[in-house]
Amino acid sequence: MKSKKLKKFVLTLMVLFSLFFIATEVCIMKYLKEYGYGIKELPQTTLVYFRLSNGFTVGETDSQTIFIGRSDYIYDKLFEKNGYYEADRMAMDGFYSKIGEIKENHHYDFCISSSDDWCHWFRIYYIGKKYPIENF
Repeated sequence: MKSKKLKKFVLTLMVLFSLFFIATEVCIMKYLKEYGYGIKELPQTTLVYFRLSNGFTVGETDSQTIFIGRSDYIYDKLFEKNGYYEADRMAMDGFYSKIGEIKENHHYDFCISSSDDWCHWFRIYYIGKKYPIENF
């Protein structure tokens, strides 16, 4: 008797988890489409949402790399672990320099900018072209 109840309980948990995962994927896909991305970015964005990835590059401009990262994540700890510290912050732009180097006249190694394109699941960021998020 206990075996049947346990099987029913486990099956119910699996169904609920599957429904949660499918609903999450649908919501993420909705926002990806809204911001000009597609199914190709869905798996990696899902990893970002579930905190299994720091982010991934989706494009480039002349001087910056565009990446999808966590919506509520400020990358200070990740950059500090890699030898950079936040030297300045202006609204949604963080400026980072190598630890131990003193820069004058507002010269920094790179800047990370949070865009207005964001949702609960992810955010679009811009970072210096020489410093793609995958290097961190």
